[in-house]
Amino acid sequence: MGRVKRIFLSEGEFKNIQLSLEWEITEFKDLSPLRNTPGIQRKEEILGAFISGDSNNTKLLNSEDAIAGMDVLVYEPRPKKAQGEGLVNVYHYVVTKGSGDTIHPYCLHGPFTKEALQEHWPDDLDTSPYDSQLDETGRESLEK
Repeated sequence: MGRVKRIFLSEGEFKNIQLSLEWEITEFKDLSPLRNTPGIQRKEEILGAFISGDSNNTKLLNSEDAIAGMDVLVYEPRPKKAQGEGLVNVYHYVVTKGSGDTIHPYCLHGPFTKEALQEHWPDDLDTSPYDSQLDETGRESLEK
């Protein structure tokens, strides 16, 4: 993935992905707001995502004073099987407040491969909820 990026978000861009008002893990049922968020990598390969956060109660995530943390599951079309990589990668993003800019008061940091709910290359993740999504796009099934 390369270097971690910092992308400033407007109030509206953050509100589009702010599904959780407390540090309670919430799954994205509709991935389009996430795919429209600046800074999210591999948008066309997103299978699912989860977010939690609280604008008034920060947590230290990936060395950032975060108001939200988000895990994004993406399809890996060319896994490094010899190294143990499967067909799903997990990327972690964090959102912080206080960019100093009134137009873009939030900052998206990531993608990170550490501090997600799952390992970056998960080996015990139940991928069955994503099989139909892959079949619809013509990609191979995640069944091994």
